[in-house]
Amino acid sequence: MYLGQFCFLKQKHLLCAVTFAAVCMLSLTACGGDQPEDKIVITVHEYSPAMGQFVNLLPKYQEGFTEADMCREAEQYLTAGSPITLGGFGGYVTFSVGRSIKNQTGYDFRILGNAFRQASEEGEDAEYGNSEPGAVWVSRDDNGNGLPDDRWYELAGSDYSLPTTVRGYKKTWHKSDTTLNNPYHTQPYYPQWRQDTAFTVQGTLLAPAARQKDGVWAQRIRDYGYADNKPNTDIAGTSFDIDWAVDEQGRKVKLDRCDFVRVMTAVDEHYPMIGELSTEVAGVALY
Repeated sequence: MYLGQFCFLKQKHLLCAVTFAAVCMLSLTACGGDQPEDKIVITVHEYSPAMGQFVNLLPKYQEGFTEADMCREAEQYLTAGSPITLGGFGGYVTFSVGRSIKNQTGYDFRILGNAFRQASEEGEDAEYGNSEPGAVWVSRDDNGNGLPDDRWYELAGSDYSLPTTVRGYKKTWHKSDTTLNNPYHTQPYYPQWRQDTAFTVQGTLLAPAARQKDGVWAQRIRDYGYADNKPNTDIAGTSFDIDWAVDEQGRKVKLDRCDFVRVMTAVDEHYPMIGELSTEVAGVALY
């Protein structure tokens, strides 16, 4: 098995990306971006992954952990620049960064992941990689209570207006479902801190964009506006602009700032050797 195949297996590719993501969190200058003004304090308010092969592993679940415990674990992972998984479609994380993110000219923040391109930066392969796009929402703390309970606005990425994109897509995950299981990860794929046996998720669904080449599955990289879609070396490709915010009817909304960010897995796909596509988040940075 050559290196490209090794890195491209989903059960292996985290090993190829974790170290680099950590370095980017410590010094954005080294990755080609701006140095943060000060240390970013990440608070995870909600961590609700769907089912997936890295669920209960990234972050690590321990017997007796509650949702609050898993939020704390997710905070520690993100602070260290290590990826947390959101599992399959509809899994999400909601976080804040210790202060409002101002809407300024150009990009306002970055979300790091563990995406990489299939091959070189040139040719048709540059358009494919392990893109596992997550839709991004923002919210402003209008009621001033410090909780993410105000109105949410989606940041309209490049695929937002495509006729193949489904908004309000629903899926129910069942604890008894074993269709995602693979021999590389034998832990339960259902979030073990949940007390239910099924739950329904709802969000934006992007159309499948995968191909198989030389026995390797890869996903087409979206143009912009999705987390875990482009490599961390792509500064613009991992950046987001609050001016992209739209309401439920797709109308542009003008926000002077956002106080909370939510990332949700926006694909519902499963492929041989790769497993389910699941958005991973490995940190955040501000401009």
